Amino acid sequence: MKAKQSSGYSAEVAKIYVPDGTEVVLLSTKVKKQVKWVDGKPTTEVTGYKVLCGMPDDVFTVKFSKPVSLPQFCSRIKFKGLEACEVANNIYFRAEDLEEAK
Repeated sequence: MKAKQSSGYSAEVAKIYVPDGTEVVLLSTKVKKQVKWVDGKPTTEVTGYKVLCGMPDDVFTVKFSKPVSLPQFCSRIKFKGLEACEVANNIYFRAEDLEEAK
């Protein structure tokens, strides 16, 4: 299913792929740095941080602009400011922060 979003990140697109009330679990044990690449080689410049998450029938990565604290592996989580963007046939997610769901 495609959300028909013209461009850029939005909360509306995120809700299509991760509807409110969907159980999301943390599948990362540590935050992974994303670095800038120049001429096919990685640099030391950090452009973001990523974690792997899962929900029924899907696994996805969420990018953060700063390092985040992770709860225990396989904990239920919720996001602060989750947004998504469609590029070609790919969906990219970003959020401000995450926390363990109660």
